[in-house]
Amino acid sequence: MWCPSCGWNLPVPEGKRSISQAVTDRLTAGLHADTLKKGADVPGTTVARVLSYVIAASVHVIAAGALVGAGWAVVTWPNVLGVLLGALLLFVAWLMRPRLGRLPRGPLVLTRHAAPRLYDLIDRVGAEIGADPVDLVIVTPAFNGSFGQVGLRGRRVLEIGAPLWALLQPQQRVALLAHELSHSSNGDSRHARFTRTALGALESVRRSMRGASRGGEYVGETMPESVLGPFALAVIILMRVSGLLVWMLGMLLLFVTMRSARQAEYVADERAARVASSEAAAGTLDLVATGDIDVNELAWMSAALGPSVWEKLRERQAAFPDHELERRRRIQAMEQARVDDSHPPLPLRVEFIRSLHHDWPVIRLRDNENEAIEAELAPLFDRLVTELAATKKHDSFA
Repeated sequence: MWCPSCGWNLPVPEGKRSISQAVTDRLTAGLHADTLKKGADVPGTTVARVLSYVIAASVHVIAAGALVGAGWAVVTWPNVLGVLLGALLLFVAWLMRPRLGRLPRGPLVLTRHAAPRLYDLIDRVGAEIGADPVDLVIVTPAFNGSFGQVGLRGRRVLEIGAPLWALLQPQQRVALLAHELSHSSNGDSRHARFTRTALGALESVRRSMRGASRGGEYVGETMPESVLGPFALAVIILMRVSGLLVWMLGMLLLFVTMRSARQAEYVADERAARVASSEAAAGTLDLVATGDIDVNELAWMSAALGPSVWEKLRERQAAFPDHELERRRRIQAMEQARVDDSHPPLPLRVEFIRSLHHDWPVIRLRDNENEAIEAELAPLFDRLVTELAATKKHDSFA
């Protein structure tokens, strides 16, 4: 129970805001006001953008330098010391390697041959927003969609979250495709592979340093009187100090790319509204805010309902009363909910989309075309249900 007029009994975010949260909220408000006033523009070359590429380049140079240094150490000192130093540098290079990803394979991958109508819609949407053709479509259990480039050749992969797709109306599906495809050309410096792989390298190093620090703590606690005690203490200090430096560098890279990433999200939202209509684009984001479905919940439903789970999800979403949907929107607004820190809060994005007044879609998904696409996706959706149900077949509520 809650009060729509005064907000009684709505959960209030606990704790005080940190300095970083206060700065982020201030930047968010400023960017949103500028976007409402001037519109969404593709991020250009700024000091922050140049700095982000300088930091990313430094990370990749360190990785390459470690690889070269490993070979140099072994050749220069062909003894145990040289081999150990070379092994250490080689490990650092391996940790900081650019993670380009692999082209997905398996039963949840949809090729052009298997889904010509879906790919035709994707190609039409991509041509309208200036995006290159997609190489592969993959179905996932996430309540979201995403776009990325993987492998050395940068193959373009579009991920469609089955529970979200099942709840979307036809025009909202067009809006989702337009938004995700826009990530290939909306100027998002954080989404660019050069910056993204640098962030991944820093995170990998930080996790390894945290693990080494915990290992040192374990040795120090279990063998405090042994000769390994001082060595463990040195490892703990070194890893914590180094981990702090790596964390600070990663946070700096995230901070300098934040405005570009969020500005690019507004660009993607504007394109989605123009291609599918403002109503469809806003409705898509509203559904993300009010209808989130956890993967674990979806797995339990799949085990109980089988392929009919998708229809059950639609019925459940339609049965939510308006005051419950509004309660969820209010909570999203209070928490300034984000998909992640590269996205502006959902309520602000919805406000921006509704201010555009794109009443007529450029691309309309007809009923017969939507039905044909559903038929192409149906085998993969059923396969996903089977795989999710299998993860719960040995579980019980007892």
